[in-house]
Amino acid sequence: MLFSRLVLLGMLFLSLSFGQLRENDAQQRFSRSVVNMDDMLNLEDDLVTNLEKLAEALSRKAKIIKWGVFKMMKRRQEYKSFRELFANPIDTFSLIRHMQSDWLMWLVYLKMPVGQEELAVLDSRMPLLPKYFDFIDAAEGIRKMQATYQMFSADIANGLLDGVQYNSSLKPIDCLAIGLHLMNNSRWFAAEQWIGASIEAYDQKSSQTEMELLRGPKMADLCRILGQVQMKQRNHEGALQAYQVALKFSPHDPEIYEEYRILEKRDLTLSDIEPMEQDEDNSHERLVLPPCCSGRCAVPRNLSSLYCVYNHVTSPFLQLAPIKTEILSVDPFVVLLHDMISQKESTLIRNSSKEHMLPSATTDPDASDTETQVDTYRTSKSVWYSSDFSDTTKKITERLGDATGLDMNFTEFYQVINYGLGGFFETHLDMLLSEKNRFNGTGDRIATTLFYLNEVRQGGGTYFARLNLTVFPQPGSALFWYNLDTKGNDHMGSLHTGCPVIVGSKWVMSKWINDMGQEFTRPCVDSSSSSKEVLSAERLII
Repeated sequence: MLFSRLVLLGMLFLSLSFGQLRENDAQQRFSRSVVNMDDMLNLEDDLVTNLEKLAEALSRKAKIIKWGVFKMMKRRQEYKSFRELFANPIDTFSLIRHMQSDWLMWLVYLKMPVGQEELAVLDSRMPLLPKYFDFIDAAEGIRKMQATYQMFSADIANGLLDGVQYNSSLKPIDCLAIGLHLMNNSRWFAAEQWIGASIEAYDQKSSQTEMELLRGPKMADLCRILGQVQMKQRNHEGALQAYQVALKFSPHDPEIYEEYRILEKRDLTLSDIEPMEQDEDNSHERLVLPPCCSGRCAVPRNLSSLYCVYNHVTSPFLQLAPIKTEILSVDPFVVLLHDMISQKESTLIRNSSKEHMLPSATTDPDASDTETQVDTYRTSKSVWYSSDFSDTTKKITERLGDATGLDMNFTEFYQVINYGLGGFFETHLDMLLSEKNRFNGTGDRIATTLFYLNEVRQGGGTYFARLNLTVFPQPGSALFWYNLDTKGNDHMGSLHTGCPVIVGSKWVMSKWINDMGQEFTRPCVDSSSSSKEVLSAERLII
């Protein structure tokens, strides 16, 4: 079952054309890439400007009302100063006319809607705003990042990310939103951390956001929610203390008081020892996203046969311009190819892709249909290009063929990928076929190349679980490895994880190379020790 799960994660991305392939634009999925953040900021500016116009319209109406109140109060004072009140028929008539006519006009004026144009603008922009599933993506991105790098919720809220302090912080309402999301999924242990972080942020806050001014949360609300979470974990003493603090902040709240009384009575009838509900999600996250993503894994590695070389053997052209090659693993063969893509080429690829990025979709190659779907185990956006899409992709393809010794006529499209908030790719294998479909004439991914298009400030490494190897993005380099062994079988050592991005934007470009067509460049041999018999980059192994 585990193997079939891992093979399924080595998804097949189907090509829709011979040029540029784009997935179904059914959902924008804002948090899965940073390319839309500028658009959201521009939309925010537009909405704020519109809200300001609404405020001005309301202010003008309020000024007119205040001016009317002032004039009527002044006239009333004048009436009271007359010695013979309403002896003058002019004053009497004026008052009757005012009471009969002006107040009717005031009623009409007060009923006149204000800001309808601005409200219409706001309503028209609503489809452009992130949806609830965007919030889910963002909350899960934070939680995955937290679990992977073993960070405390309070540290994240204070801008301390995996030991690095940033000038950023989460508001109490932000922490509460994550906590409530976890509560909705019965992930009580993690939810308690985030509610606690919300309380801590509330104590430290110097100002409130506009939403906190409108709807809270108040400290009493936070303590009440904390008590509810602790009750779910059978921590009755902690729950009682949380409700007591809530009552200190809101002593006359009938709901909090009633819940506290029920909890107090229940505590008297329960046994002193009662098991807590297990947070299955926490262990699940540690399993899928290992802590070695930080590159600080304590398991020792065998470095005896690893080295760096100038590759000049896989192509005649490399006799003139050898490629710096860093051998990271012999079995499976994993190398880091340096200076494979220039800064100008990287910038060109990123800029040309931004307008076309869509949520990375996947499909099951063993399924009868080819419908793609957006899944939770890969949070990114991507776009596909054929090898001959542009002069840039043609040059990179030729360069990759020189560096690997493999035939680039038998490859899949380039996939340009951008990872967003906590962007990750769960542990998986890149090969497509399961054991039952192996050696039936169907091609598979013999190798993977991952081009790093930019520098990532923190996180975003590629972790090979069985090699204890974490490779962090190096701009301009390309990570290359074989998914199949020298006999054409699945190589479980290629099991890898796209670690969550902590800070920054991760741009990569992948290229999968097919085994069909590589019979002469990488034929089946008994073992990797026979690498001198092949024409591919494995010849570099001494």
